[in-house]
Amino acid sequence: MKPIKLSILTAFLLITAGVLSAQEYKIAVQNPKETRVILKDFSGELPIEGYSGSEIVITSTSGKFEIPEKARGLKPIFPGGTDNTGIGLDISKTDNTITISCLLPFTRRSDYKIRLPEDVAVELTSGCERSNSVSVKGMKSELDIQTCHNIDLTDVSGPLVLSTISGNITIVYGKINAAKSSSISSISGDIDITLPAKTPMDIEMNTISGSIYSDFDFDDSKKDLKKVGGNAFNHTLNGGGAKYSISSISGAIFLRKGK
Repeated sequence: MKPIKLSILTAFLLITAGVLSAQEYKIAVQNPKETRVILKDFSGELPIEGYSGSEIVITSTSGKFEIPEKARGLKPIFPGGTDNTGIGLDISKTDNTITISCLLPFTRRSDYKIRLPEDVAVELTSGCERSNSVSVKGMKSELDIQTCHNIDLTDVSGPLVLSTISGNITIVYGKINAAKSSSISSISGDIDITLPAKTPMDIEMNTISGSIYSDFDFDDSKKDLKKVGGNAFNHTLNGGGAKYSISSISGAIFLRKGK
């Protein structure tokens, strides 16, 4: 029994250490539906989750940001701004826009989790050197994401502007706001989208060297487009609506029928 007790104690200590090392920073949001949050220069995995609250909650497990003893009396200098959070981020507010910039160099792993009021609009940009893979869950408003790596969206409903160079894009909608246009593009990655079955939209799909796959019911003249290589395809779904553009140069496009 002693080895079992020791293992349990060791696991408890490791979990406790992880909790204690996490640091949190919160930002109050007065009018989420009128607020845009800009996220810049994050590296590594960046999970973003929408919730029904009115605060931006940023959790960091990137380690301590204490000034070393040798630098006492000096201030850290970052080319991208000033760490005014204590967790390696610069945060600024202008009218209804909140900009959150990661100041850590791309050579240092940055581990952040971000919870946002579900109705804020989100804009995210990161350079290819940062290996920034983004996952977003439960957001209802506009998402504008420009990265070079994977984008994974779940239970989103707002209009989308997504662009990646070498990553895959995966989108699973809950509901969808079909009143505004969306644009999804990848150069060398696959694009996999699950749309609610009864969504009204004008859809455009373009790929140069990839293929298009779908289980939506197109009219008789388009039945052979279940699998097409190097093709531009326009179609009206459920009577038509806002434009929904999907394009990839060398990746495949998967358009799936959801509930």
